[in-house]
Formats: sequence, C-alpha cells, structure tokens
Amino acid sequence: MPMPSMILASASQKDEEVPEGLRQRKRPSAPVVATQKPEAKAAVAAEPGPWAARGRTLVALLCLYGFSPVLMLWALAAWVRHRLFGGSFKAAPTPKKLNILVTGGKMSKASAVARAVGRHGHKVVTAEIMPYKFCHTCFCSYVSAHYVLPRPTVEPAKWESTIMSIVEAEDTDLIIPCTAPVESSAYAHLAKRLPAKVKVFAFDAAVTDELDNKFTFNQVLVKAGLPCPETAKMECLEDALQFFEGKSTSEGSRKYIVKPAVYDPKARTEILFLPIEDEKQLEYLKSRNASKQVPYVIQEVLQNPEYGCYALYNKGALTGFEFFESAASCLRYRQESGKNYDDVKNLCAGLGKAMNLTGQLTLDLMHNSDGAMLPIECNPRIHSAVCTLEGHKNLGLALADEGHVPSDADVVTSSPKTLKYWIMDQVFLRAGFWKHKNCFKLSLWEMLCGTDALLHGDDPLPFLTMYLVQIPSLLLLELVAGTPWLKIDFCIGKIVKEGGD
Repeated sequence: MPMPSMILASASQKDEEVPEGLRQRKRPSAPVVATQKPEAKAAVAAEPGPWAARGRTLVALLCLYGFSPVLMLWALAAWVRHRLFGGSFKAAPTPKKLNILVTGGKMSKASAVARAVGRHGHKVVTAEIMPYKFCHTCFCSYVSAHYVLPRPTVEPAKWESTIMSIVEAEDTDLIIPCTAPVESSAYAHLAKRLPAKVKVFAFDAAVTDELDNKFTFNQVLVKAGLPCPETAKMECLEDALQFFEGKSTSEGSRKYIVKPAVYDPKARTEILFLPIEDEKQLEYLKSRNASKQVPYVIQEVLQNPEYGCYALYNKGALTGFEFFESAASCLRYRQESGKNYDDVKNLCAGLGKAMNLTGQLTLDLMHNSDGAMLPIECNPRIHSAVCTLEGHKNLGLALADEGHVPSDADVVTSSPKTLKYWIMDQVFLRAGFWKHKNCFKLSLWEMLCGTDALLHGDDPLPFLTMYLVQIPSLLLLELVAGTPWLKIDFCIGKIVKEGGD
C-alpha cells in the first residue's frame, strides 16, 4: 500500500449525473489542509518546464526504439521456439465456447486474460478508453476486434450505451473487466442492466462496495472469524477523538494511521503515526474533513514488507491464487512460498466461502508485531499478478466457466520458479529515468532466469507493441503537450503523472 509522505490535494468536482455505484468512487473531494514541508516546496519549484519535459520524453522515445532490435530478436526467438517445439500452454477442455469482452485493454493483465480464455477457443474482443486507442491488446492473436470506450466516470450514459452496443454487436456472453480502479466498480453496477444472458466476472454491486470500503471489509473479516488489523471508521472528528481517548503515546505502544475508506487517488495526504501528545494530532485529524460522504478509517499500523495476493472465486470456491511480495510500483512477480503462502491462501478460501464469492480480488497484507499476516485492504478486481498464472491449464476455466468448481489440487497456482517482469522497466530504471525507490531492481541473473510478462511464443506481438506502439503513442502526446511525468508504468501501459489514478 503506497504511503506517500506528502501531497496537497484540493479539488472541486463537477456535479454530474452518474449511474448507481459510480458515486461510491467519484466522491466529492473535501479540501485538505496540510502543511507543506520546505523540501516539498523546493520540489514544486524545481518542476521541469515544458521544454525540459519534452526533452525527457524525446530521450525516452529514443531509448525505446534504440532497444527495438533486442526486443524484435527476443520476440522472434520465442515465436520460432513455439513453432518448432510447440506451446508450453495447455488448456483443459471447456464445455461451451463463449463470446467474451475483455475491458481495460491497455493493461498487461488484459492481454493475459485474452490469451487465457482465447486458448480455450472462446472468441475474444477487447475495449479501452481514450487515449489508449493503440493498445497492445489490439495485436493479440486471440483478439478478433478492439473497441474504444468513453470514460465511465466522465460520460457514464455514453459509456453504458457503447457497452450495450458492443454486447449486441458481438453477441457477448461474458464481460471480464481489467480496468483501472477508478472505473472497475462501474462494471459491477452495470451487471443488473445487461441482457439476462450476459454475465460479468466480478462481484455484484453490493459486495463490490462492501469489499472496497476498508471499514466494511474489515467487518466482513471480523464476522467471518478471520484475522484482521484493528480498524475503526471515522466519519467525523468526534469518531477519531473517541477512538484515541485513553490510547497510550509511549514508545512501543500500538500506532495507527488515518486513510480514506475508499480508493481515492486525490486523497493522498500526509501520513502521521498516531497517537502523539502535541496539538499536531488534533490539527491533523481536523484536516481530514471526514464525513459520511468522505469517510476515513483509523487502522492499526503493521510492519513491512508488504505482500499482496490475487484470488479467483466461483460459487464461494477458491479457483485461483497467487501470493507475492509487493511494492508501490510493482513490476516483478513471483510466488512467495512457505507458511505465509499457506496462511493467506486459507484466509482467501475462508473469505470466499463466508461471502459465497464469484469474481476476483486482491488483498494487501502486512505483518503485525506477532508475525501474523493480516489484510489491510481489499481491491475487488483483477491484479497484474495474473501474469504468473498464465500457462495453467485451468486459468481459462477459472475466468470463464460458471460451472468450474475445482478440487484443491486443481486450483490455479503458479510454479515457485516462475518470475515475470517488464524488460523495459528494468532498462529505464538502470538508465536513470526514475530512482530505485518503492520498486524492484533485478539482477542480470534474475532477468535471465525469468521472462518478460508480455512475451509468449504463441502471441509475440503484444510484447512488441506495448513497447513500440502503445507507450510511444502516449509519449508523443506528452511531447506535444510538454507536460512533465514521473515514470512509465509498462505493466499497466500508461504514463504516470503527479496526482494520477
């Protein structure tokens, strides 16, 4: 869970009519009162001008295309190996061929899902919002068509109308959302307005909202008797004052943080470890401006490192699982085996059974002082860690077969030897485009032992087009605009900017 030390966010949002459920994500942002540190002011003052930003963008483009011969040779080698020796991917028989719409086409996880269900013989189309017209998924060998969507948070009525027209044109049976967090709940709330035969592989609207809210998710764990950190809701200043009344401020006592109850990229504010004795605590709590419309939670501070898990469910049964070490900018995935793996897998299985889940979720987890692994929040949507599960014979069934309820031995898991990363992320990291902070820097040996998450012998073009088409198309827009950017996230296929989602 990223905890940026400081960022000032104050925005007024246009009051527009949105479908039910989007209100859960597009909340009115309360003004945040925070004290800017001198070094933060210096950083703002030192922000590069438009020509400096254009220079950096141009160098990034040259770096991508300068590395293109290596990318092409690597893709060619993978394709030739596949043609000569056959595929390493096996697909279990599927009872029925479906027409499937995979959304979030800019994401690496979208092409992973398209391949997984396409290998089972399903017909796949993809979709994504602008400006991601030139998605790498357009070039996936398992994708027959690609559509451009309006943003559901900006043009909700037009977005819904476009989805409905795609569903009708493609005779869609199943929608698998792989979208950004700010858009994902729209699909859960859309399900009830779709034709009866069309399913959405996501939790229903009520469950999505319950899991997405950090406090109500915590209460789900409490009621199910599953381990969780101490968490309290904060909908006004009085809630916080009552919670901290009598709490010890001595060294070694339990500490807490205050954070938004629902994902909000604009509500990243200064993190304080509470309680503290001086007046700063009261000022800090007041500055959150918590309300029923903009709720916060007070949560027990846990210990690094942070881990994540990705789980798939059908009818309450766990059908797929991955557990991995995480980071704020995570572009390296491999299974973290051992006791923690087993404990978290059992936790996920218990959660699915308690809520009779069908869909997919991600948990962020950390240790408490006793060494127990506890979930700090739930993201009720797909995770990029699905890339490590590619190749399992049952992945397509776990995503698309509503009758698939496997035994424990047939749950989709990865090999502990599997290591997936994004090669150009490692190249740009070494080239100094961004600092080695909150991310993974692999050794040459690790890169040789693993492989690029996008590279597959039966489908090599998405690997090339992510690096040589999708990302360059976005960089060209930045070259024209002259806007500064922080980094390129090759996993989710976007240019990361200050205050982005």
